[in-house]
Amino acid sequence: MPVGAAAANLNGSKFVAMGFSGMNVWAIGDLHLALGRPEFRERHAGRWREHAQKLAREWRGVVGPEDLVLLPGDVSMARNHREVQPDLAWLDRLPGSKVLAPGNHDGWWNGVAKVRPMLRRTLMAVGGDALATHGTVVCGSRGSPVLSDDASAEQRAEHDRELASLDRALAAAASLRTANQPLYVLWHYPPFDQHGRPGSCVGRFERAGVTACAYGHLHSEGQWSLAVQGEVNGVRYACVAADAIGFRPLGLGGSDTSVPHGMEKAP
Repeated sequence: MPVGAAAANLNGSKFVAMGFSGMNVWAIGDLHLALGRPEFRERHAGRWREHAQKLAREWRGVVGPEDLVLLPGDVSMARNHREVQPDLAWLDRLPGSKVLAPGNHDGWWNGVAKVRPMLRRTLMAVGGDALATHGTVVCGSRGSPVLSDDASAEQRAEHDRELASLDRALAAAASLRTANQPLYVLWHYPPFDQHGRPGSCVGRFERAGVTACAYGHLHSEGQWSLAVQGEVNGVRYACVAADAIGFRPLGLGGSDTSVPHGMEKAP
């Protein structure tokens, strides 16, 4: 969906895109919806109990109909296209346009080319490619964890496949992007390990001039406290796992969002 030229202030969170003044960009991942799997929903406890209702309430409290919401993976616990239909219908009813990318629990996702035809009106998807919408460019892939020194051959092969997918996504984004247009990357796994060491994706983000990377996958307070957030070498990182942000979409940019707490320059 090609769009017109945009002007951006990448040092802050605001941008004005031609025809999209007043629009906001939000992100939230790891929704773990299971509306088509009632037996799975019964397993939820604690902060995840009735989390779909919490998500809907918080979402409607901040997201407007003209806004864009980025979802970096683990959208649904469905195992196939039939089971995911109630979850996609639920998402479609929420305000804003949404861009989905896969996570490790999205068993229903069998490639972006097969997913796109079944998406509802307000839903879009990226997976090893990119799209232009709402005055921004969005690209992404499932991603992979930062490799440890003792990673198995299988883990290294999967890591290489995801880096190749990211390279295709960033190349596609470069072909769509106009001067100073915001570029958002959806990458399900944390781009840095628990010690703050960057994965192979980070240098790629920096060379591509990525505005912000939204990721998730982390579900404990100990993990959240170690997650790299804020600006690092010109790229803003945000952990947007739903439970990490109180089930409320996090503002990444726009006229009504500010740089979120914890997303200033990283130490």
